[in-house]
Amino acid sequence: MSILRSSSTVTVALLASFSVATLAQAQSTGLDDMVGARAGQAEAELQRRGYVNTGGQKGDDRSYANWWNGDRRQCVTISTMNGRYDTITPTTAPDCGKSGNNDRRGAAGRDRRGNGGDQKDRYSRDARDSRHHMPVRGVNDATELQAICRAEASGRYYLRPSELTVNLPIKQRGGAIVQGWFDVGKRSTFFNCRFDEDGRFIGVS
Repeated sequence: MSILRSSSTVTVALLASFSVATLAQAQSTGLDDMVGARAGQAEAELQRRGYVNTGGQKGDDRSYANWWNGDRRQCVTISTMNGRYDTITPTTAPDCGKSGNNDRRGAAGRDRRGNGGDQKDRYSRDARDSRHHMPVRGVNDATELQAICRAEASGRYYLRPSELTVNLPIKQRGGAIVQGWFDVGKRSTFFNCRFDEDGRFIGVS
């Protein structure tokens, strides 16, 4: 009885702490009640629901982790900001290191391998190279900012630059952002590339 009560307490706490503003982003994962939850509590709850952490990376203002549920064959990417789950989005099985028979990105990934080089290594290398390049005209160099954003997003999401669509830069105080998106099946994923006032790349999220 105490175990059931403890489990119910954790669930109620998670439900009470979710963020309404970002709830819609998690609907298709079945984990919508965990958006806004404290990361420490939420990890235990994820494991209780059958998810296993398969790795992640740290961004400028948040961290990203991929979680895999073998029973559901579902991979989700969870971003954590200020100690709480900020977004929970469904992604493809290869992002969790698993094969996906019906996954477009998984099939495309196999085609992208060449001469022993892994697609992720290549796109990540392109992104690293782009960080050493700064537009001559700073944030006024729209074409260069778009090219850098494509390279960075390509490394972040392991896609060909040609699979990404980016808009013209939007100038803001202290720099500019370039908004973009890509499609996986019937779902679109959006991202923002941020630059400082000199046109130096800051991050993509």
